[in-house]
Amino acid sequence: MNREYHLSFCKICTNRKRNLEKGLICSLTNNIADFKDNCSTFDQDKAEFKKYKKRFEDEVNDKYATNSFEKFFSESSFIKPSNSRNPPKFSSVDKTHNLNLKNNVAHDKAILILMCLAMAYVFFVNYKDIINLTVENGVLAGFAFMLIFISVLTYRAYFMQHKIKISITKDGIEYHGNKLNWNNIVDFGILKANSTSVSEHKIIVGTITKGIIEIDLTALNISPEEFINIMRLNTKNVLQQNI
Repeated sequence: MNREYHLSFCKICTNRKRNLEKGLICSLTNNIADFKDNCSTFDQDKAEFKKYKKRFEDEVNDKYATNSFEKFFSESSFIKPSNSRNPPKFSSVDKTHNLNLKNNVAHDKAILILMCLAMAYVFFVNYKDIINLTVENGVLAGFAFMLIFISVLTYRAYFMQHKIKISITKDGIEYHGNKLNWNNIVDFGILKANSTSVSEHKIIVGTITKGIIEIDLTALNISPEEFINIMRLNTKNVLQQNI
């Protein structure tokens, strides 16, 4: 594991100590932390953890719209989601692991259905002309265009191998070439567009070593609420393991 991973433990550990030469070290070994997955002597400093949460809240208030007045003048706003009354999609931590998120093809499927209906309408309206081979060139051109468009949509919706954008593992979130470990997360929320005509959705995450990061869920096959549920399950699980 790298230094950043170690610091996500060390920065909120009661055994941390500053050293002029080495930086943050372990007071038990007087050396830089060196462990693989978890530190056996890790003891969370709850007061220090709360400081990171407070820092996240302050940065969110400065950077994003968080109240009704600010939301009125902003294109998007930060929402701290509450526990949903609806049954969660993922009931356990294990079910969220090895989950790969790709582009949502539901939009393509909806357009495909509409195009098929439009094509059927054009066919039945011009049925006699098609049978008698007297159909106008403009209708033929439109028919050909719809066939091509339907073929493209069918390929995109059912046969195209879409690139994995986000992966959920037992260690953390792999997103757009980056990785965020569960133990590095202190808090999170949703950045939603204020206009219903805009479908942009981002998850705002407060971390111990990276500050605030944004994970873009726009056009992916998961809702912000489902993603938040995944984060809650995994961060809670990591916290219980470290206690």
